[in-house]
Amino acid sequence: MGARIAVPPGVLLPCLAVSLAAAGAVATGVAMVSGTSGYLVRQANQDVLECTGSLLNTGLVMVPGSVPPGACGVELLSAGGQVLVPAAAGGPAIPLGRSWLAAHRARPVTVPGAGSSGRWRVLIMAVRYQASRIPYAYGPDDMRYVVSGPAGRGQAGLTAVMAGLAGAGRVTGRVAAGYAAAAGVVLVLLAGAALAAARAILRPLRASRAAEAAARQPAQEMSRRLGEACLELRTSVHVVRGFAQYCRERGTPPAAGLDRMMRRVADESARMDTLLQGLQETPAPPGRDP
Repeated sequence: MGARIAVPPGVLLPCLAVSLAAAGAVATGVAMVSGTSGYLVRQANQDVLECTGSLLNTGLVMVPGSVPPGACGVELLSAGGQVLVPAAAGGPAIPLGRSWLAAHRARPVTVPGAGSSGRWRVLIMAVRYQASRIPYAYGPDDMRYVVSGPAGRGQAGLTAVMAGLAGAGRVTGRVAAGYAAAAGVVLVLLAGAALAAARAILRPLRASRAAEAAARQPAQEMSRRLGEACLELRTSVHVVRGFAQYCRERGTPPAAGLDRMMRRVADESARMDTLLQGLQETPAPPGRDP
């Protein structure tokens, strides 16, 4: 197992605060960008719906290579998906399969652009069109199409009304960049405030730990001295006990031996008195009665 790394509380608390704030900022930023993107897509939907209604109500004459009036692009397709009048260059890459056109009819759908034109919102609508040849015009673009609503006269066809989302992408990017910059500044300020608050909170705790350490030193010193005194007293007690055991087993020793024993007992008694006097003079630990 790897060694554990102890993170100081003065670093851990600001990191936790900033991490939580960053998570909240990311969630808020995602919601904001998503909301902005959704609003712009709905605005594009409204644009294509209004353009479609306006074009079909007033009638539309389409000629290959011409630009229809209004803010939207228009492409005319046959009922089978053949492009009759293409949109301007750089428009959406609309799938031309019958199944795709039938599945996405009458409701806006997002379509990738051709080349680097970005994304588009496209509305496929059923129409009727009448084709006629333009007098004195020759070539592939010599046809003229009069487009009306699905109840009009002519052949069945489809129109693809389109509005670009490139502007929406730029707006969403600016919103995301601005929010990221503001959130970064706020997180930096929050980190500084959290660090200052953590230091202010932990400063009294450090003083308390220092006081506890200072209070433990006398207690440790007294414990050490008590241990040494107990060892010395145990030695003296063993000496006296040994002399008493000798007298019980062998009787009173000769005068010379008795005198030596008594001097040794007197020395041990004096040493015990000295040890006890030293213990009485040892200061009591703080918070305890001496």
